[in-house]
Amino acid sequence: MAVDTAPAPAPALADDRAPARHLKAGITYAVLGLLLVVVALTLLGGHTTTIAVDKTLTDATWAVPTLAVVLGLGAVCALAGAWMIAGLPQRRFRTASAVAVTAFVLALLFWAYSQEGTVFRAESILAGALFLSMPYIFGALSGVVCERSGVINIGIEGQFLMGAFTGVLVANITGSIYAGLAGAMIAGSLSTMLLALLATKYQVNQVVVGVILNLLALGFTSFMYDQLKKAEGFNDAFSVPVISWGPLADIPVIGPVLFQQKLFVYVGLVMVAVVWFLLYRTRWGLRTRAVGEHPAAADSMGVNVNRLRYWNVVAAGLLAGFGGAWFTLGNSLAFNKNMTAGLGFVALAVMIVGRWNPLGVLAGALIFGFTTQIARDLSAAGSSVPGEFLQMLPYAVTLVVVAGLIGKAKAPAADGVPYNPGDK
Repeated sequence: MAVDTAPAPAPALADDRAPARHLKAGITYAVLGLLLVVVALTLLGGHTTTIAVDKTLTDATWAVPTLAVVLGLGAVCALAGAWMIAGLPQRRFRTASAVAVTAFVLALLFWAYSQEGTVFRAESILAGALFLSMPYIFGALSGVVCERSGVINIGIEGQFLMGAFTGVLVANITGSIYAGLAGAMIAGSLSTMLLALLATKYQVNQVVVGVILNLLALGFTSFMYDQLKKAEGFNDAFSVPVISWGPLADIPVIGPVLFQQKLFVYVGLVMVAVVWFLLYRTRWGLRTRAVGEHPAAADSMGVNVNRLRYWNVVAAGLLAGFGGAWFTLGNSLAFNKNMTAGLGFVALAVMIVGRWNPLGVLAGALIFGFTTQIARDLSAAGSSVPGEFLQMLPYAVTLVVVAGLIGKAKAPAADGVPYNPGDK
């Protein structure tokens, strides 16, 4: 009996240069673009948007015709959608999506700042946006390290609370703001240590543990806040000084944004680069990604999966605790109950938008920080365009990413899956 020993044909590889239609995304962007055109033609005739460089060049202002700009941006958004409907190379899909989303957001900004009495103060808004993005960066980086290791960290909100409370308490006791920062990091790490222990040794459901730790942190900090109100000198506000880089701070736009900020901004930007380098350019990063994607393979190569997960989660708590100090020490505020206001959960959204990559986290955090700053600025200026409308856009972007309109957001394969040595 003859036996066919010919090798099976290899599966065909998808060509990312071949045209492909993306109907859902294309129709969405095309409709949004046409909607912008209709709004511009019906509401924005004769309006102008004023842009000012408000710190370094106080006399530099520009009045831009809002109608023409919004029409152009709406056309760009609609054309990007039409390109997706007609068919475009797969490798161009994300670029087209980014162009469409950027055009839509810019059009909304020009519309919002075309109202009487509103001025887009470029330097103040961009500097504020960068500062407001910091808690998202620290929280999301903590989530990236945990989930790349295979442990779901829902407890970032609780770690923020512990860092915020402990930071201001230690600063008051020692009289040193830097001791307060160290205390906040230790508090965050201790919080994640409990998560790491329960997730690796006792293999408890990680989502449930995260929720419980959030409630525990909320209850503990609220109780301690009530106790500290009875005594003076334990919850006074401390302030992290602004670091000015001399002549560099006087460079238009760039200077106030990058060279005249608080310590949190520089630590946050450095940590994005450090975590990215460690994850993708070191042996530790290779092992971390291995235990998050295929722990059995890592185990077969001699990696102690649960030990690596444990210490990675503990180290991630340092980042979340430092981010918690931003709420008190970074904003010159005393601690108050539940002052983190759910931003730990928003940091999880930033992590998803950033696709579990530190550089993506930076981009996502800047989006959230920018829209938050815009909402505050419009609210203060009394604009008729609700600032909350712009503030909700990042959450809409998160839903778009999760739904797959800008590519699928795929978590590490073993994320949240307990591992027993010897499992396959």
